[in-house]
Amino acid sequence: MEENGNRVGFCIHRLNVTMKRVLDARVKSAGVDEVTLMHGWIIKYLYENRDRDVYQKDIERHCCVGRSTVTSIIQLMEKKGLIRRETVENDARLKKVVLTDKGLRNNEAIEEAIAGVNRDMVEGIAAQELAVFERVMQKMLENIQERLKE
Repeated sequence: MEENGNRVGFCIHRLNVTMKRVLDARVKSAGVDEVTLMHGWIIKYLYENRDRDVYQKDIERHCCVGRSTVTSIIQLMEKKGLIRRETVENDARLKKVVLTDKGLRNNEAIEEAIAGVNRDMVEGIAAQELAVFERVMQKMLENIQERLKE
């Protein structure tokens, strides 16, 4: 079992790295060259949740990354004009994260790039196979998240 576990992890890593490279290239070819893959995921998350207040902790949880990482990413995205942080009316210490007009415009190109990569990845794979894959990946995620609780 140990050997299979090593292969699975490495396969996931290779898929992730390759997906990142393809997405970066597609987004750049769409004229959005200052957005990294992580910026894209955050923009997508903010866009999908634009009807509610989103805070840094929400982004940390959604992207499965730590506070310092998200802080650095948010600072860079703010510097690039993709997002802004706004003080919350009832708590001056809290700042919600909001897409700027530039961030909103970039979302469309990012969505297209992600959809294209997703289509390419699943080409020739039956719906049943994808359903099994998704269940297995969800179980792997749950297994590994359990270790974080220990």
